[in-house]
Amino acid sequence: MSSNELMNKLPTIIGIVTLFAIHGYRKKSLNQSGTITAWLTGVSTCIFGSTFATLLLSFYFSSSYLTKYKSSIKKTIEDGHTAGGQRNYIQVLSNSLPGTIFAAIFYFFSKSSNTLINFNNDFFSSFIICCFIGHYSCCNGDTWASELGILSKGEPILITTFKKVPKGTNGGLSPLGIGASIAGGFFIGLMFYISSYFFNLPFYHQQQQIISILLLSTISGLLGSLIDSLMGSTLQLSLFSIDRKVVINNVDKLLPNEKTKHISGANILDNHQVNFLSCLCTSILSGFIGYFIFN
Repeated sequence: MSSNELMNKLPTIIGIVTLFAIHGYRKKSLNQSGTITAWLTGVSTCIFGSTFATLLLSFYFSSSYLTKYKSSIKKTIEDGHTAGGQRNYIQVLSNSLPGTIFAAIFYFFSKSSNTLINFNNDFFSSFIICCFIGHYSCCNGDTWASELGILSKGEPILITTFKKVPKGTNGGLSPLGIGASIAGGFFIGLMFYISSYFFNLPFYHQQQQIISILLLSTISGLLGSLIDSLMGSTLQLSLFSIDRKVVINNVDKLLPNEKTKHISGANILDNHQVNFLSCLCTSILSGFIGYFIFN
């Protein structure tokens, strides 16, 4: 995008992102700091490319909806669950920073202005695009798995021991959660294909492989969720409150003299750090996975 094109589009980008940010704040999907950070991330990503912006918005709206879905039930299972999500700036950055960086790398260093994946013609651009797809497939797959998996009828099993654990435990796996992570990744791939088709229409003499895109995003959604679960079960503390009958993932949430039982993990990382690291790892792995899928 040339500087003139950017200046012409910037008011529209700012206006649209501002409306979405206000909507998120009013719906309690974001708190004040989260709204400001989401606005900055949204404007940046939209500048870097329409396809990138589409995946960001697809993740935001679908995950925000599922966070609110049956919120009253989730409150009784997991301590610290807030209605609507009310994400702060740390939560926003942990789920968007790697993706924004990959979009920026593509914008400033790619030889191509379109998001077609062809490793033979342009390895660098294709690798970065696959990393970006992997990032939001991981974010979406993990969020869908967390928000739907906790509603499973049966108890989940811990990824490291395969023993049953209470719902809301970090690293817990359920059939519903695994299915949701696969669906979340598939959804991102589908949105990438649709947006890439329309926004790159002049360049579509070269057919993009929809099966390859969906395969990459689906694998990334599942892989990201599993990496998140593995890190959560080992590096993140999960306690069960005997008094309140809920899972506690933050020792600061403990009440005075509250009786708890250790479920899993060590108190090394918090949820935001686990999300960030799992997204970053999945993004980079997706670049290599994409190379094998598209060749």
